[in-house]
Amino acid sequence: MKKKLYYAIPFIAVPLLLLLCELLDNVKQLQMSPYILGALLLLFSLAIGFFSATHRTFDYLLTAIVPLSLFCSMFVAGFLDKSDLETRFHLYKAVNAAFQPIVLQLYFLMAIVTFLASFKSFRNIKNRILNR
Repeated sequence: MKKKLYYAIPFIAVPLLLLLCELLDNVKQLQMSPYILGALLLLFSLAIGFFSATHRTFDYLLTAIVPLSLFCSMFVAGFLDKSDLETRFHLYKAVNAAFQPIVLQLYFLMAIVTFLASFKSFRNIKNRILNR
């Protein structure tokens, strides 16, 4: 049960991270750019891979789930997008939002960062530090 819950965290945390960044941009606390958002998503990928719950050498499932959670968030955001003169729920907008060139690069980078951070030797260092 604990592992299943851990694998659901990216589907909750990535949309919350995106909403937090948009909120900070709207209240003019922090000027958002694709670089800041990409860096935050890569740091999240690093953290989630580092705290992986598997006993294998690499966590392959988490490597697929983290970019998939960003894909789902972007798809839903594009699907629910509404301009002043149009209605919501357009599938072509959802596909366009999910397959932007910078987001395609982020999917790839998030998968690589999660894969490398979930390496068992790195996670053993964490366990040694926590067991002191």
